[in-house]
Order: sequence, then C-alpha cells, then structure tokens
Amino acid sequence: MQILVSPSDLIKRCLWLEYKRFFLKEKKEDEIKNFVLDDKPLMLKEDDAFVIGLLKVVETPNLVHRFKDHTEEFLTNRSIINNNRLFIRINDMLRYVSEYKECFPDYFLPSFEYKKGIDDLKAFIDKLYPEIEKLSIVKIPNKKDGKLIDHYSSNSVKSLLYPKAKDKIVD
Repeated sequence: MQILVSPSDLIKRCLWLEYKRFFLKEKKEDEIKNFVLDDKPLMLKEDDAFVIGLLKVVETPNLVHRFKDHTEEFLTNRSIINNNRLFIRINDMLRYVSEYKECFPDYFLPSFEYKKGIDDLKAFIDKLYPEIEKLSIVKIPNKKDGKLIDHYSSNSVKSLLYPKAKDKIVD
C-alpha cells in the first residue's frame, strides 16, 4: 500500500524529525527548506509510514497533547528499570524535550490554528524544561562499567506532563 502525504502533513502531525532522520539525512538544509516550501505530495510505503509513526497519529492542532503522547512513548521506550522503578537518563530526557521544537522548522508556513498550536507548544516546552531540570537526580551504575549515570524518575517526568490542577505548568 502507498500513502500520499505532503511535508506539511508530516509537520502538522509532529513527525517531521522522524521523516527527516530516515529520509532526508543526505540532503542539505537548502534542499530540505525547498522541499517543505514546495509542499508537494509524496508517496510513502506502508512500512515507511509505520517507521515514522504516521499510521498511529490523528491530525490535531492541539500540539501540546501530541507532545505529551510522544513524550510518554519516549519514556516507555527509553526508561530503564532499577529497583522496580523506571528511570530515564537526564541527558536523553533534556535533549528530547529541547529537540521537540525542531518538529516545526522556521520556514514551515502553518495555518492560523496550527500557528497557535505551535506557539502554545513552544511556550509549554519553555516552561516544562526548567521544571524537569529541577527534578531530583538519581545516580544509577552503568551495567557495562559501573560508572554512575544521572537519571530522573520517569514517573516524576510524567507528573510534570499531567500536573494536578493547582500545580499546572501552563493554563
């Protein structure tokens, strides 16, 4: 099966970084910019669409919600178990959050509703990032060499994504 999508479809669904990583890694930034600005439809094989996550997303301008879903999936896939608790490497978590804004290149020209969604998302990430940095650090030995690696509790990160009403990061 072939799936017809455009670069803007991928960007709106927060899949741009994945598409860029797998399919545009050999391209120069100018070529990528023109590719986005032209916004011509392209055909993806079903397997390729699965790899970048296209088959499991629904289009929505609520990009904060999409970010939270992607972050939960990231935590599920990247967390380690230590003493029956889940932990995520600090560097991995902070890099993931900071890079998420790159899902929306500056040269992408969104519709009004997506512009608002992008602005809301960037504001959410700007407030979330320092809150993540404030989480308590747990040092866990690396299995290979025993070197201590800094981690956050995955549940602590999730609690920042879904705070109680009185603790909300973003109204």
